[in-house]
Amino acid sequence: MLLFEAHKHETPEVTHKAVVSIAFSPDGSTFATGGRDGTVLVRDAGGNVASLLKHSPKVLPVHAVGFQPNGTGLVSGGAFGWMIYRRGGEKWREFASKLSPVTSLAVLNDRIVAIGTGDRFKASSGALELWDTVSDRKIPRPFPEPNGVRAVAASPKNKLVAWATGHRKVRVWDITTPNPTDFPQERDCPALALSTDGSMLATAGDWNAKIYDLKTKRERVVLKGHKGQVLSVAFSPDGSTVATGSFDSTVRLWDTATGKERANYQWDIGVVHCVTYAPDGFRLAAGGDSGRVVVWDTE
Repeated sequence: MLLFEAHKHETPEVTHKAVVSIAFSPDGSTFATGGRDGTVLVRDAGGNVASLLKHSPKVLPVHAVGFQPNGTGLVSGGAFGWMIYRRGGEKWREFASKLSPVTSLAVLNDRIVAIGTGDRFKASSGALELWDTVSDRKIPRPFPEPNGVRAVAASPKNKLVAWATGHRKVRVWDITTPNPTDFPQERDCPALALSTDGSMLATAGDWNAKIYDLKTKRERVVLKGHKGQVLSVAFSPDGSTVATGSFDSTVRLWDTATGKERANYQWDIGVVHCVTYAPDGFRLAAGGDSGRVVVWDTE
């Protein structure tokens, strides 16, 4: 059942040209979206919209958004750099910013953010970095990536960070250990996700997606069915389902144990660039090329 749709008649100040990143707040009452046009919007259950980052003369896309677990902080990152916003009452205000461009980011906890640098679409030198947002310092020992970082994901409960590199490799790192584990990919990976319990990794590649068991370090299932490149992946909170969004304008739900397709949705949002589950596990949100966002109940 469709619960929310960002309508075309909304004013330019509260719409995107294309939605490329999306995230729910920890309590599920709010969600943030980042646009290819350089905007960041936050919507609440009452239909209110706050514009945190507005159109600029030079359009620089917002590649990633993520809430801190305490719910009072929101991080956005893109070609412009990355920013932290703090909420005081009903207002969001810019708290800190870095002007160094990033390709993706993921919030690890209330203090640490994992940042990817390089170029999302072509080989360009970059790195995976951890930043302490309280001390405003980069944590020592970044992981240089000669071809850059394309996407970043995190599993806060297990202190895991995963990133896709520009040379067909995904790396998963327990930040309490020295080195990451590598998962070679047949093609470049534009999106990835870690399950909440840290047991599984999902990667997007061409028209398929794959799920890996992180304990055995082996491929579990291949998700086949899309008619276009898979551009986004997201695990349900309980890990039983993974959602994928594709160039074919569909969102599909898959059983993580068997790889079988459970559901197929096609909303009027165009190419699906981002998809995410709400913390309750019953709602999904997706954004696409049209600049529209939909939230629906999967039950």
